Amino acid sequence: MISEEVCVKNPTGLHARPANVFVKTAARFPCKVNLQKGARTFNGKSIVSVLSACVKCGTQITIVCDGEQEEDALRTIVDAVESGLGE
Repeated sequence: MISEEVCVKNPTGLHARPANVFVKTAARFPCKVNLQKGARTFNGKSIVSVLSACVKCGTQITIVCDGEQEEDALRTIVDAVESGLGE
């Protein structure tokens, strides 16, 4: 299991479109992907779960990957978040 903290830079946070990009990126990998915000953990492969995290601009989140291809998954997802998730 590996993790990395990243700051969400999107002006509107993880609303529908960037959350969808996050989930689709996570779904490309066979490992478990979780998003942690504070003490709560959310399934990074579920659009409902990611949206329910209510991540706003400037929020620090931790992405946790566990399993096969976890290193590649973490790097790809962190890069996607840092690049704005398509926005």
